[in-house]
Amino acid sequence: MAHSQLKHEPTFEDLEVLAEVSQLLTLLDLDNVLKEVIELMRARVGAAKASLMLLDGQHIDWQHLLLTRDLNTDESIKVVQRVLDEGLAGWVVRERQGAIVYDTQTDPRWHVFPNDTIPVRSVLCVPFLHDEQVIAVLTLIHPNPNYFEERHLRMMTIVANQATVAIRNAQLYDRAQSQQRQLEAVLQALPVSLLVLDNRGKILLINPAGAELLGGMPQAVTGHHLADFVEADRGLKPLDDIVANRHESGTFWTFDLRSELHKLDFVVSVSMWETRNTGGYAVVMYDVTTSRDLHRFKDEMLKVASHDLRAPLSLIAGYANLVNEDLPKEHAHLHEFLDVIERSVERMNGLLDDMLRVEQVRSSPLELREPVDLNELVETAVENLRPLANQKQHLLRVHLPRDPLPSINVDRVQIREAMDNLIGNAVKYTPPEGRITVIVYIKDENFYFVVEDTGIGIPEEHLHRIFDSYYRAKQEGAEGIEGTGLGLSLVKAVIERHSGEVWVRSEPKVGSQFGFWLPL
Repeated sequence: MAHSQLKHEPTFEDLEVLAEVSQLLTLLDLDNVLKEVIELMRARVGAAKASLMLLDGQHIDWQHLLLTRDLNTDESIKVVQRVLDEGLAGWVVRERQGAIVYDTQTDPRWHVFPNDTIPVRSVLCVPFLHDEQVIAVLTLIHPNPNYFEERHLRMMTIVANQATVAIRNAQLYDRAQSQQRQLEAVLQALPVSLLVLDNRGKILLINPAGAELLGGMPQAVTGHHLADFVEADRGLKPLDDIVANRHESGTFWTFDLRSELHKLDFVVSVSMWETRNTGGYAVVMYDVTTSRDLHRFKDEMLKVASHDLRAPLSLIAGYANLVNEDLPKEHAHLHEFLDVIERSVERMNGLLDDMLRVEQVRSSPLELREPVDLNELVETAVENLRPLANQKQHLLRVHLPRDPLPSINVDRVQIREAMDNLIGNAVKYTPPEGRITVIVYIKDENFYFVVEDTGIGIPEEHLHRIFDSYYRAKQEGAEGIEGTGLGLSLVKAVIERHSGEVWVRSEPKVGSQFGFWLPL
């Protein structure tokens, strides 16, 4: 028989129960709260056993399930799920009200399981309601029929209503603790230095990498002001200046910083955060020391290449040419050796030129932008490569749109060099009597330049690296074709410097299509 939660005047016994329940509000550990609730309710009505299931929406919270039966995990899942689907607890959840089963032998809502060792004749079941939702169900059992009465149901309903607050508080605390542990794990794993400051520069939160930068452990650093560490490491001053001038400098900053104490380079991002009552700064510092060191090493190597290697190469080429001219013609094999030396020096000089050209494009500002006639630029690039194509009996064609192409503000030399590279590559990798087609068109306010060929093609596994510096795909048909692997890298650098994009499509033994677009 079901009972609704009737309104009534509280008795002394009810008030006594409420006093006991109020003590649960001081507990924050969810497991302890649940155990205390079960024991309090069981003892108050003299139940033989009690069990409680916590619900998370429509699902059972299996981590917080306290059962009367002594079951293993698999048995618990089957029993509890069936009780929730078909039994008394499920009825209480659906109806959102307590119920009494006076005799389990006559009430179909009570399920008797074959392996039950506990005699059950009378049952009382109450829901714990929060915002009209059932968050838990408590079941009390007794071996005697008709043991539980309406006064028991009334008392347990009162207890459940008050205990719900204690359970919700414990749930929220448990969730906050879980989120705190997750946050700590994330901060621990982050390879960057992360600091959260208040608006006065006080460190509220810091991860181990950030604490190490400041010379301590997170627990020792937290609570100190950033300014306290500037004297030991003057490299932190730009960060401290942002905090000191917070009303003048904006809401987001990004800049380079070098720690003088640790000799490390960082890229720093700082953003402001605000709540109703306070605010501050979130600081993320990316360690770029390795990449900066490599960049400095690369610059030094380029200086060596451009200065220290030029002189000996010129000497080698000059002496080889001098010996070649003075050597009698009957020493043909020696002439061949000298020719090999001269060609090798030319290749090395070409490689140096390409290296310096790529670096110049990547690092130099675009100061030579000017209005350029695209028709003239395309025709010049094609005519530059036509003699080379004719040597291999290639059919070199150009498809231009009917309407004249507009002018575009670009670096004329760089864009023409990019076009030359794409056409030159097509000539280089296309067998004799092949076809090369240059296609030019305007679409969506962009200028498109495409070179199609019937060359040897490129296997798919190489396409994603084809624009990398020094990368050359090793494939059938490319043996003996000379190159440094910098041509396409130069094209990519030039086009991206002009806010455009490059692409490639290719199929082995069919041909390739290289192209780029530039915004008009």
